[in-house]
Amino acid sequence: MLSSNLPTVLDINAPGVDLRLWGQILSNVSQAVRQLVRRPSVQDLLSILRPLLQNGEPGSLRQLMSILSDLLCGYPEGGGSRILSFNWYEDNNYKAFLGVDSTKKKSVYFYDNTTTPFCNALIQNMESNTITKIAWNAVKPLLMGKILYTPDSPAVQEILENANSTFEELERLRLITDAWKEVGPQVWNFFESSVQMNMIRDTLQNPTVKGFLNEQLSSEGLTAEDVINFLHNGPERKRGGTVNFDWRNVFSVINRVLNTINQYLECLTLDKFEGYADETQLIHRAIYLLDENKFWAAVVFPNLNMETNQLPAHVKYKIRMDIDAVEKTNKIKDRYWDPGPRADPVDDLRYIWGGFAYLQDMIEHGIIKSQTSAEVPSGIYLQQMPYPCFVDDVFMITLNRSFPIFMVLAWIYSVSMIVKSIVLEKEMRLKEAMKNRGVTNGVIWFTWFLDSFIIMAVSTFLLTALITYGKVLQYSNPCLLFLFLLTFTTASIMQCFLLSAFFSKANLAAACSGVIYFTLYLPHIVCFAWQDRLTVNIKIIVSLLSPVAFGFGTEYLSRYEEQGLGLQWNNIQNSPLDGDQYSFLFSMEMMLFDAFIYGLFAWYLDNVFPEYLPPQQAAIKGKEFLYALEQCYKGA
Repeated sequence: MLSSNLPTVLDINAPGVDLRLWGQILSNVSQAVRQLVRRPSVQDLLSILRPLLQNGEPGSLRQLMSILSDLLCGYPEGGGSRILSFNWYEDNNYKAFLGVDSTKKKSVYFYDNTTTPFCNALIQNMESNTITKIAWNAVKPLLMGKILYTPDSPAVQEILENANSTFEELERLRLITDAWKEVGPQVWNFFESSVQMNMIRDTLQNPTVKGFLNEQLSSEGLTAEDVINFLHNGPERKRGGTVNFDWRNVFSVINRVLNTINQYLECLTLDKFEGYADETQLIHRAIYLLDENKFWAAVVFPNLNMETNQLPAHVKYKIRMDIDAVEKTNKIKDRYWDPGPRADPVDDLRYIWGGFAYLQDMIEHGIIKSQTSAEVPSGIYLQQMPYPCFVDDVFMITLNRSFPIFMVLAWIYSVSMIVKSIVLEKEMRLKEAMKNRGVTNGVIWFTWFLDSFIIMAVSTFLLTALITYGKVLQYSNPCLLFLFLLTFTTASIMQCFLLSAFFSKANLAAACSGVIYFTLYLPHIVCFAWQDRLTVNIKIIVSLLSPVAFGFGTEYLSRYEEQGLGLQWNNIQNSPLDGDQYSFLFSMEMMLFDAFIYGLFAWYLDNVFPEYLPPQQAAIKGKEFLYALEQCYKGA
């Protein structure tokens, strides 16, 4: 069907096409497009691109860069929006740690009526500074947040009462400092003018008492005069002795310290636990607290109810927290192994700085004390699992991202020159002159391939030697690397042949072919950012672009190198990613397949659109070529 209809589309002198058939095709395509547009991800994409077409005018450069930054980097310049960016997963981890709220373009502080003016001023000051804001956003749920629990039964209350020992001690300290506000003035008056203190001062002036004190304090290096001067309540200028302070200075320091502690303790929420009848009520309250960043966690006891008074032998509970405060559970391990412990403070230690480990320890102690009625040590020493010595090669991580684009950029000039040379031959009609002298079309294309392949093979060999003996890649097999680069060279040459079929001017072909060649690599950047969501079928489809297939192969190359294994003949068929059906060998096979496809299309277009023939002869030649293909198809 395609071979019979294609000439009528390509030839302007053809009688026409089957409009009913094309109408059916367009109807099916329109239905598929409508289904695609209804997808939430496409709706999000259209909502992002809509500002470019507002008011019927093209968007500004700043607006365009903001949208591109939003899609490719995860947030636009100067702010963000709740969209699924091309780097959503990794970007959200760091935005959560750094306290970046993608829904607000400018941070505005709202007065907190639940705390004191001193605390409001302190919080506002910390949130106004970028460095302190990062730390404050991380610890605010722990210091001012609530711990919700359900069910609110006597048995659960007993557990939490036993688990609340830390906050009870802080509450006692706060009550002591709060009581000092009333006791402090009384202590001052007692030392200043009480009858008892005046009697002590008069007694110390007695020579007998002085002699006794001097004898008792001589071993400490003190005298009775020092004691008298310390208890002095008159003007400071009349105070004798060498020590320049008395009880008023000590009282002032103690008063200042206790008042400061009291001010800071008032900023803490020490009444942490709030009980609810069921998990639904708990979730509604948690959502409200999340908006204020005052939600620490929720503790749910699924095997207990509101009437439970006695704990069962086996107590089950679950801790629910904000997704940004703990590790995400959509995957239980990294897709590929790399040397080194999981010790990254942002991504790997979330259970520590997010407060999960502390809360779990409190609940466990509460359950143990409730079940056994025995006191257990309150302190637990935690240490990460020891990890053997390893090489942290940051260069290989950088190479994983930059090597394919460097290789594409390195061959842009060669690609442009190959395309220019082929098109220049057509433009000067040298190809037709050689055909008139008996040189066949296949010989001409083979000559171009051989000429380009030899030149690029030499550069590939030199590049392989430089990478291998320069210790850029220390573990991979040099022969495999050479074959990999040579395969990409072959696909690039065939791609040049295909690009040359679309141009008739050499200078234009040289300018455009380099841009097109580089543009065909850009889908790999998107694939790299979304690598956790790509299926093998999607990888195969995008690998029809040889630069993308080359980028996939480079990923496997650098990951094996990072693991200290390198690419060897026994692992090129396997992927370092868990559950991945794509591999380094498959990327080479896809590049060879791409080379075949590019060559087939170049041969087809060269025969259907021969250059510099009269239109009628070109149409006849195209029909003859398609007729020959159709006869071969029927004969098969």
